[in-house]
Amino acid sequence: MPNQPFRDELVDRRRTTLLLFYLAALLSVIAVSLAGRIPSSRTLLLALAVAGAATAILFLLRFLRANDEHERQINYRALTLAFTGTLVFSAAIGFLQRLGFHPVSWLGIPPLMIILWSFGLILYSWRYR
Repeated sequence: MPNQPFRDELVDRRRTTLLLFYLAALLSVIAVSLAGRIPSSRTLLLALAVAGAATAILFLLRFLRANDEHERQINYRALTLAFTGTLVFSAAIGFLQRLGFHPVSWLGIPPLMIILWSFGLILYSWRYR
């Protein structure tokens, strides 16, 4: 039983790190979308978007380093789901563009991967716990 408070502290730290990752990624997405709508602040907003993305990457790496073997298996399966889903989405969009549909911006791929990865984390953590 003496390990339980330490384990709870690790879980809380991982959750906080994941929350900070999502907030930094959201900040980056908002800054990119505003950069197209507010041309006078485009440079500042794009710099904010790059800073938010870099911060999100650092928090993601910190989150991944804190995983034990079981959590790494869950994360591997979530990443596999995100990669496969993005591949299918990209192929479908490419096929639809060949048929004459409007092209989709490449800026939608990172949020799609984050959403699919998050869905995979939820799905596989429920499945393996």
